[in-house]
Amino acid sequence: DIRAMRNSHPLFVMASSLPPGEECFGPAYGSNDPSSHAYYDHIYSHLKATSFESTIRQGSVEIVPPQTFPHTSTDEDIALLHVLSLTSYTAKQRVNDTAKLVPRDGSGIYGFTASNGFIMGMHHFNNGIGSVVPEIEGINRTCPIRLVHTNYDTESSQTVALDTFNRDYIKNLDRPPGAVFGAWRSAVSVPLAVLTGTRGIPQFSPLSTSTELDDTVQYRLFSRVIPSDAGTARAAVGYFRKRLDASFLGVLYVNDSYGSAFHQAIQEAAAEREEGDQIEVKGYTFSYGANVNFDTSEIELAIKQLKESRFRVFFGVFYSEHYDIIMNYAYEYGIVGPEYLWVISDGLSLSYFQNKKYDVGSPLVVASQGIGLLRAGGGRTTEDGRTGYDRFTNAYFNQDGDAANQTNCKRPTFNSQNDDSVYYVAQPDFFRAKTLAPGASGAFSFDTAVGIGLAACRLFEEKGTDYFNGKELFDSFVNTEFDGATGRIQIDPKTTSRSVQSAFFVLYNSIGVLDKTGESISIELELASHTTAVADSESSEMAWVNFPGKVYRYADGSTEPPLTIPPKIGENLNQISLGLQVAVYMMMALIFIFSIGFIVWTYWNRKTRIVRASQPFFLYMICIGTFIMGSAIIPISVDDRIASIEDCSLACIFSPWLASYGFVIAFSALFSKTWRINQIFHHPQLRRVTVNIKDVIVPFLILLGLNTIVLICWTAISPLKWERVHTDARDDFGRPLDSTGRCTVENNKSLPFVVLLLIINMAVLLLANIQAYQARTITVEFSESKYIGIINASILQAGIIGGPLLVIAGSEPSAFVLTAVGGIFVICMSMLLLIFIPKMKYLQEWKKKRFSSRSGSNVSGIKVLNNPRGDDYELRQLKFQIEASKVEKSETSRKMELLRQALASRGIEMDDLLETTEVTLLPNENESFQDNRV
Repeated sequence: DIRAMRNSHPLFVMASSLPPGEECFGPAYGSNDPSSHAYYDHIYSHLKATSFESTIRQGSVEIVPPQTFPHTSTDEDIALLHVLSLTSYTAKQRVNDTAKLVPRDGSGIYGFTASNGFIMGMHHFNNGIGSVVPEIEGINRTCPIRLVHTNYDTESSQTVALDTFNRDYIKNLDRPPGAVFGAWRSAVSVPLAVLTGTRGIPQFSPLSTSTELDDTVQYRLFSRVIPSDAGTARAAVGYFRKRLDASFLGVLYVNDSYGSAFHQAIQEAAAEREEGDQIEVKGYTFSYGANVNFDTSEIELAIKQLKESRFRVFFGVFYSEHYDIIMNYAYEYGIVGPEYLWVISDGLSLSYFQNKKYDVGSPLVVASQGIGLLRAGGGRTTEDGRTGYDRFTNAYFNQDGDAANQTNCKRPTFNSQNDDSVYYVAQPDFFRAKTLAPGASGAFSFDTAVGIGLAACRLFEEKGTDYFNGKELFDSFVNTEFDGATGRIQIDPKTTSRSVQSAFFVLYNSIGVLDKTGESISIELELASHTTAVADSESSEMAWVNFPGKVYRYADGSTEPPLTIPPKIGENLNQISLGLQVAVYMMMALIFIFSIGFIVWTYWNRKTRIVRASQPFFLYMICIGTFIMGSAIIPISVDDRIASIEDCSLACIFSPWLASYGFVIAFSALFSKTWRINQIFHHPQLRRVTVNIKDVIVPFLILLGLNTIVLICWTAISPLKWERVHTDARDDFGRPLDSTGRCTVENNKSLPFVVLLLIINMAVLLLANIQAYQARTITVEFSESKYIGIINASILQAGIIGGPLLVIAGSEPSAFVLTAVGGIFVICMSMLLLIFIPKMKYLQEWKKKRFSSRSGSNVSGIKVLNNPRGDDYELRQLKFQIEASKVEKSETSRKMELLRQALASRGIEMDDLLETTEVTLLPNENESFQDNRV
């Protein structure tokens, strides 16, 4: 008793047998009412039973004259377009070692809702109901096309689908179907599309998404209102990259037309992204099998390979019948749970988890919590009900018992196992009770039916009663646009698939819900995120946003995504060590101490003859210059261990400024000193030449000005920036294992400024060494020119050796810092020590002599001997020293007189000369006075 069975289930019941034909098409179900669901199917069934005696076949339609049936109210012909529906209700699975036909998604709801969406679309079109699609409002009054269909179950099998089509085609060879609706699985649609194309029959699929079907040459009459997997792949890759910041993705896919093409689409979508924003994809496959001999070892091997990849984010492209097997293996190999994320394609039905309960802590509970289901969405519902999907769901739930009966009557009438118990029967109030949402499958099926009807009516407007063939209907469908249940329907003419820009993608989030007993958990799906791409947009980039008030919850229950790859073990940053920084700061401290100390010493002894002879101003310049140059050690030794990237970049900019300014200030004093000596003693006429501070400061200002101009241009045009540069050493995920932080330039724009600074300062350094060489024969008091020459030579040697070393050590921060700081330390200390230590020594000796001369006489002017008693030997020695001193004094006086006369003959007063230049000339120990020409 079918009625008793219906009453035994709150939603729907399985049918043990089909009801008699009159129960589907008799008066009790309103088949005599043109507004009923079954009316036009009733007409077509009757015509078919009478071998179409009263109709005319024209093109792809059956012309029915007016008043053919007593209940028809039209006075014009109607054209019935027969659509062969090949849907996927069931699939074969292994049950107790036998191949048994079971509902494809475990419950049969998937096929039920999709089929009803197509029936509802035909009903709206046939009766001009525009509540969902405004374009078809009243279309039944202007267009004679009416849609009818015959429904078959493909059993998710290529063989069954092809056999069913051929059997129907051959049986009705003179009246083949005008179009084919389906199939659902891409693996079925691919061979079917080849066959329908050769028969000249257009095929329109609501759910097949394989990118292989984008080949318009191979599948010339295939189109679909759902985007291909290429679009879904771009959406998926965008989600993984933008929302999860994933750079690595493992893909587990079934090796059929659907899975292989989807995997290829993900590879291409990942590679198409800009450099630095790409994802590395590794795919692992297994063969499809749902029969009794299905071997799961390939799935286990693929899961094992996923484990070995060490990835944490996986994308699954497989079917509902594979889910339990895959997730059990994934649990066994430890790649599910809080540290992992699985996102699965539309091969897994949204109704798969319905009415299922799992034991707490079972492998499938652990594996199923926090997974994502990503697919092209049927549309988005809003509070104000303005979207096409809002209108579709409202109309769907407002259907009455007549719609439920039509769905029941249109279920398949047979299958390969002659078992109709796998098909469900809806109760009359099924829709209005809102017991089951139509889902995306229902929405896409609805739009497919409406699209076929609109394409046919468009051809009627163009051709009139000269009706169309299959190719013309296909072309019209591809060029038809309308606002459907799933949004703006736009078909890309290049692929004859739904354009990505007009599609809507969603991500469902699985949530484990504990029942009241606390012993079992059910898995519920919640909409979490969707894309924001819009129709007519030229960009294929899709942004993901959360649904209002929704967040994605991962396996651990948190909203924080897991790491996409294992944590990084560690990177050798090659930072400047604490020990090296202490060492270079100690060098800097010595430079500061000596610079400040010598400034204090110079000021304290500024009135002594030794300091006056060297001029305190120049000594101050040397100390200030070395202090500034030494301070360059601070920015040179800075890296990201102790400072931010911004501070490190500032340090890069300040380093050349401090080093250059310090060098210029200190070196200008040495250069001016040598230049003064040569100006005086190499004058052609050896006339009186007065050189004061104002004159010798000119070289300093010129050198400082040139350096300042170059540094300002360098800083303004191409400033140095600190950045971390990674070497080629990488781990398995391409993450750097070794890097160095250093100052870098952009496209070598800084190179001209570096070269200019080197040319300017090296030229002056060479000139200073030439000046020192020219002054080598001049003996100056306290041997100052000799020490200046040594300093100049030391600086030149440091530059020649240190420059190449800096270039070589540029990639090694510690070596670079040590070389640069070492060079600065050598230059500064050589200046300070070679200039000041001899002066301090001379000053100390002078003080000793003064003290000795004073302590050797008493107040009466009588010499006091060290040995008061004395003896003859000591007296003789003292007398000899006195005589020798008299001789030396006489000789010195004679030479001084000769010098005075020689200078006087040239108009130079010797006293004025010595007072002006504060340089005391001494005869060379190895040459005669006359040869020295002074």
